[in-house]
Amino acid sequence: MAEYMKKAGKKLQATQELQKQWHDQKAVLTQYHTGQKVWVLEPVAPRALGDKWSGPHLIVEKKGEVTYLVDLGTARSPLWVLHVNRLKPYYDRADLTLLMATDEGQEEESDPLPDLFSTTEADGLVEGVVLADCLTAEQKDNCINLLSVTGILLARTPVLLKCALYVFPVWCLTVSLRLC
Repeated sequence: MAEYMKKAGKKLQATQELQKQWHDQKAVLTQYHTGQKVWVLEPVAPRALGDKWSGPHLIVEKKGEVTYLVDLGTARSPLWVLHVNRLKPYYDRADLTLLMATDEGQEEESDPLPDLFSTTEADGLVEGVVLADCLTAEQKDNCINLLSVTGILLARTPVLLKCALYVFPVWCLTVSLRLC
């Protein structure tokens, strides 16, 4: 019996070493600093579809290599020592602004935003569209109508490009746009 116990112990130790090697290959050490905001993983969600992460909470101090003292803001026990695996960084939402780059000495209004799809006055077709010959007349009309509607949507998107080439491959249809 003692012999089997020794074999089992050796096998257990070898298995643990292999698991540690596998874990260490994939492991990434995440470091937080004092005052940083983090999300905290709740071990048990209050409801089936409840929030699993709470926060943001503040890191008060680093206790060990992988443990942090976190202010959870609860009345009973406001400070908790938590493992790094239960923490995730919190990022504040920045004010979203649309910026347009211009050259020095050039006013913003001098470069109008390009219309990605433009129609010709004569035939109402979208410029730069090459339709495959395998399409029927009805399919070609449907494609032109679709591109006209899509062109209205895309034209309202603020884009400032000096030169670009767009190719949109769609079944039997290739749209190439060149903006220069």
